[in-house]
Amino acid sequence: MTIAPTVRGWCPGLHTPMEAADGWLVRVRPPLGRLSGAQARQIARAATMHGNGLIELTSRGNLQLRGLTSDGTRAFAHDMRIAGLAGADAATEARRGLLLSPLAGIDPAAAPDAPDVIRALDTALTNADTLRGLPAKFVIAVECGGHVPAGTLRADIVARATDTGWMVVCGDRALACPGADVARIAVALAHALAAMKPVMRPLRDPMLGQAAFARIRMPDTATAPSARPHRPVLAGPLPGHAMGVVLPPGPIAARMLEDIARWCDERGNGHMRVAPWRAIVLEQCDTPPPLPGLITQVDDPRLRIWACIGTRGCACATRDVIADAHALAPDLPPGVSLHVSGCAKGCAHPAPADITLVAGPDGYGLCPHGRADNTPVDIGLSLAQIHPIVRGWSPAPHRSHPTPREN
Repeated sequence: MTIAPTVRGWCPGLHTPMEAADGWLVRVRPPLGRLSGAQARQIARAATMHGNGLIELTSRGNLQLRGLTSDGTRAFAHDMRIAGLAGADAATEARRGLLLSPLAGIDPAAAPDAPDVIRALDTALTNADTLRGLPAKFVIAVECGGHVPAGTLRADIVARATDTGWMVVCGDRALACPGADVARIAVALAHALAAMKPVMRPLRDPMLGQAAFARIRMPDTATAPSARPHRPVLAGPLPGHAMGVVLPPGPIAARMLEDIARWCDERGNGHMRVAPWRAIVLEQCDTPPPLPGLITQVDDPRLRIWACIGTRGCACATRDVIADAHALAPDLPPGVSLHVSGCAKGCAHPAPADITLVAGPDGYGLCPHGRADNTPVDIGLSLAQIHPIVRGWSPAPHRSHPTPREN
């Protein structure tokens, strides 16, 4: 019997947990994307005390903990408040959802005033008590250039550094401004979007940008620059005397986070940055922690693989997609991306991948250059049949790919 995927429409938070097959899920938003080694250890220990000890990094640089009980979610939230890692309530926590360039303030090629812009925006959002009713998953991002180039982060409102200053992007419109004005404009746009009926996201409907700017009486905007689909590599040495490590597809044991935190204290300055793309940036560190499974090389094929929790924690899934993803990693040609999804929701990677495999009751469906919710070109594929397909795949979109049964 096939279990139909259920799209919840929101992401779990610290004060808004979500129930999954392996228990309740909660998320921690590191303040401005940064954790001390002590805070990371507190998260790891709480994950073991209140949950099943499994931790995931999300696409927005949050930490997701799995397997909590209902009482455990409340105890965990209490522990995080004591650690300085939580807002007072769900509304305050929601406003802390900034998506930041992980090298802001340390990359010499990035905008030098980025830390000031980020702090001002964080303060403005924290104090915006009347900012309520924004769409689920609404997010504001700050891009400061350098190793993580402009156009990398996808968000509803983006503050983006330019050669001449800053611009605020909302949907398909952009307004140039000094860095000192970014916070005021971004928060005003958020209020304008929250007041629209029905409430929608510019990331999904770019034409909302023009209406939002008009509502705040700043209609003289330009067409927003096109975003570039780019996933910067954050494994290995990084600008600003930092070291990037990337977690393998799937969750890690809490012990690994503890070990990374210890390395951060002993070999770095005691602080780490939790980034999108499953990455952790260790500040003032020149050597990666020697931990099994951790990705520290830029040519590791696992950097181009996404996989959800699968049957280990989701009732919709029909296969252990994490194990299958790791089994396929050695076959993945250079430049080819792979998404192994437990169902058609595609939670791990909503965007297209070169190869998307969607688990079903009789095997995998294959969606070339597609998303998990696309119609597969073939179904019922076993892992043995998929290995040669992956090995023979070409990264060039214009070139033909082997048919599913060819090999």
